Amino acid sequence: MKNVDTIENVDFEIKWQGQPAGLMDRIKSFLHLNFTHYQITKDELIIKRGLFKQRTNTTELYLLKDPDLTVSLWQKILKIGTVSVLVDSHSTSERAGQKIILKNIKDCEKVRKLLRDSIEADVMERNITYFDKV
Repeated sequence: MKNVDTIENVDFEIKWQGQPAGLMDRIKSFLHLNFTHYQITKDELIIKRGLFKQRTNTTELYLLKDPDLTVSLWQKILKIGTVSVLVDSHSTSERAGQKIILKNIKDCEKVRKLLRDSIEADVMERNITYFDKV
């Protein structure tokens, strides 16, 4: 007899995970006080924040578009950057049209490309077709 509480065949492959790595973020991490974590899985972007009240925001990748990269002078010195992505304005999500920001990411160019490729793969897997308004 199988245990009902057991979860089987859960596909939760983490493609990338990281934390903010700015100057203050590195000090917080050294002191184990950096409570922001980012993850990209096969089909979700996950942002976890908080110590006493942990908040987890998940967004399906097929709802995201246009991952951008911004690198300021200080970020260039620290070899980090900010990756931002838009939630599709035509989605039914309450966050439609908002920008999701992953601040002070190491290997930011690779993360942006991984996020772009993961979004494209999720859209292709779900057979989603977008139409542009003219």
